Amino acid sequence: MPRPIRFDHADYVVVGHRSGAPTTVYDITTPVLDGQYLLRPDESVGLILGVLGRAAARWSFDIYAFHVMSTHWHLLAGFQSLRQRARVMRFVNGEIARRINRLRGRRGPLFERRYTAIQVLSDEHALDRLTYIMAQGTKAFVVGHPDDDPFACSTPHHLHGTPLRGTWHGGDGPVVYPVEISPLPGLAHLSPAARQQTMRQLADDIARRERQHRKKAGRRLMGADAARRIDPRTRQRPRPASPAPVVHGTRAQEAAWREAYGRARDAYTEATIAFRAWQADQAHPLIPWPPGTLPPHFADDAFSVGCPAAARASPAGQT
Repeated sequence: MPRPIRFDHADYVVVGHRSGAPTTVYDITTPVLDGQYLLRPDESVGLILGVLGRAAARWSFDIYAFHVMSTHWHLLAGFQSLRQRARVMRFVNGEIARRINRLRGRRGPLFERRYTAIQVLSDEHALDRLTYIMAQGTKAFVVGHPDDDPFACSTPHHLHGTPLRGTWHGGDGPVVYPVEISPLPGLAHLSPAARQQTMRQLADDIARRERQHRKKAGRRLMGADAARRIDPRTRQRPRPASPAPVVHGTRAQEAAWREAYGRARDAYTEATIAFRAWQADQAHPLIPWPPGTLPPHFADDAFSVGCPAAARASPAGQT
């Protein structure tokens, strides 16, 4: 089955907090290979924060929320283009894998597959995704309240305004980078104190809800210390997988997104066929790939070794 094309709908953008440019919000999840607990919250916390801080320093993108569980990690972020998202995620996941492998004394891939990125189409759904991310440690019965979360996450900033920092170990020695958390676009009009109050209310609601779930399931809390000590080679018990949503939005927004995606997919296929024909005979006309998509990697490779720059039909503004 062919992989879906990378596509974002230009009608659902916000103003980037850091860049001031049109920005698309994504809910991104990356699972660890075989459900192993390789991201347990020990020395890895500072390493992961260092990678995120380094990425934020290189690219002007918005981090709204993140949470690194032992077996996977979540990121709610805003990017100015698909190309920027691809570069940031390739850097972040690649550097996390390299550094965690060194920490754990292992080799090989750390992450199971390509990350899943789902476009968020409304302020309401963005807040819902932030709440879901904040609830990770509580929902997994590790701690009873998000404020006690031991994992690398944005929760301390959301609840108390605590600055987040991590250490990047590079060729020039260790460098401490801040991890700036941007306010959700729908909450940007509030003062920092008002946003923290909103976040604390969400955290209290999460704690009450998960307390009921824990009681119903007859489960006890693992505790932060146990989460730090668990064998990284432990494998999470497989759970029934439910299909990921196409987008996070209303039914009407999803229908509009699907329709736009269908048009982009057809145009993308036409442009790719034309490119293959051009490779065989450069008299054949090229067709631009549609806006909101990325040309396939083999087109990037071909143009990088001397094909005419004017023929490259990547969307404007990709950085």
